[in-house]
Amino acid sequence: MVSGIKILAGLGTVLVIVIIYIVTSCDQVVFTDKPTVTNPFNGVRVFWKERTACNPQNACEKVIPNQITRREDRVTVVLMGYDPSRKENYQQIFESYLKMKNTVDQIIFIWNNLEKEPPTIPDGITFIRAEKNDMMNRYTLAHPLSRVDALLTIDDDVLIREGLLRCMLKKLHENENTIVGLDSRHVDLEGSYAFDLDEKETMADLIIGKTMLMHKKHHQLAELADKVVRQSVLKGEICESCDDIVMNAIVGLDGTGPITIRKDIWPNVRTRLPSPNGVSDNRSWLDRRSNCTRWLIQHFKPTSPFPPPRARKEYRCIVR
Repeated sequence: MVSGIKILAGLGTVLVIVIIYIVTSCDQVVFTDKPTVTNPFNGVRVFWKERTACNPQNACEKVIPNQITRREDRVTVVLMGYDPSRKENYQQIFESYLKMKNTVDQIIFIWNNLEKEPPTIPDGITFIRAEKNDMMNRYTLAHPLSRVDALLTIDDDVLIREGLLRCMLKKLHENENTIVGLDSRHVDLEGSYAFDLDEKETMADLIIGKTMLMHKKHHQLAELADKVVRQSVLKGEICESCDDIVMNAIVGLDGTGPITIRKDIWPNVRTRLPSPNGVSDNRSWLDRRSNCTRWLIQHFKPTSPFPPPRARKEYRCIVR
């Protein structure tokens, strides 16, 4: 019995050592919703270090997060909620961003549900109760309250770590006329929305709304956009639930193509939270988004609302 306990204790020690070795020997770690038999490391998925160096020759650039010393260089986090079933997400999100005092200047929470009550709002959160269920609210209601120029709109089913947020801020400070994000999609030569395409077949890149960092002036432009564009995201309209594509068009007309930073290089990662009732689970999602991109191209022609990115390269957020 005693020898069996010693063996188990020894195996436990070995497992701890293996986990520590894996995490410290890898540069990519992705959190999943919960641990499984095939993913036993407490919800952490590990990828081994890449052998290819990050240099301009292979279209890669390292981004090292800066230390933020001035308040004006911080960010306002804009979170919009609707679904009461995600109330546990909100508490975790509020707690996480409130701890980022050296990076996050303010957290603005917009509740879009006109019928259901919002979750408990802790002290330190700026709360807005929307008068209309409009997906554009996250771009049009928050900026008048923001004390800084950088606004991060982020979904309520993900959490971003502070190092990755600082990498995003660094790229926005270098070029305020763009969207900095973590998830890229594409517009093909026919104007359709697409996931992965050969570069030669791609007209432009998009940043999806899950995580978007923009300058305040682009939120102001969203508020001033013409009525047809603003209303295109409402239920039953051509860009229903595609407010992020509309924002790509608004920024694209004013600035340059987006910048995408990888979200899976440890420890500067974005983690996932439960996402019940997500709109992108709908099978018609891709067709709906293609209809929206094609409509925006026609609406704004001859100017293209989706310019190509300034540089097609992979940006990696690296710890000092």
